Formats: sequence, C-alpha cells, structure tokens
Amino acid sequence: MVSKKGKRKIVYEGKIFYWFVRTNDDGNLRIHILSEDKKINLEHPPFDSEVPVTPSYIRQLLDAYFQNN
Repeated sequence: MVSKKGKRKIVYEGKIFYWFVRTNDDGNLRIHILSEDKKINLEHPPFDSEVPVTPSYIRQLLDAYFQNN
C-alpha cells in the first residue's frame, strides 16, 4: 500500500492511483504516479514548470501509458 501523505488520489478506470510532484536529485521537477498496489510507478517531467499539474493532465499521462502498454 502507498503512503498517502503528501500525495493526491485519482481514480482512473476504476483503479486508484496516487500522484505527486517532487524534484529529483538533479533539481528537476518530476511527476510521480503510483498505482495503489505499487505495480505501476511512472515518472514524467512536467509539461511546463509554470503550469500547474491538474488531474486532467494526470489522466492524459495515464491514457498514454495504457495505450502504449
């Protein structure tokens, strides 16, 4: 189970995912998306660091992931 502290929850096609934005070791912002069972662990750069990350953008990233896998 994923620790929920500091993460946002989104339900995508009936499955629960948690997402958050953090900087990596190089100081670059990264969007992290985790499935509740931790089987899916995605990391993406934000589209634009000046634009807030929204649930609709997270859905777009999940759409792209599931279309390619």
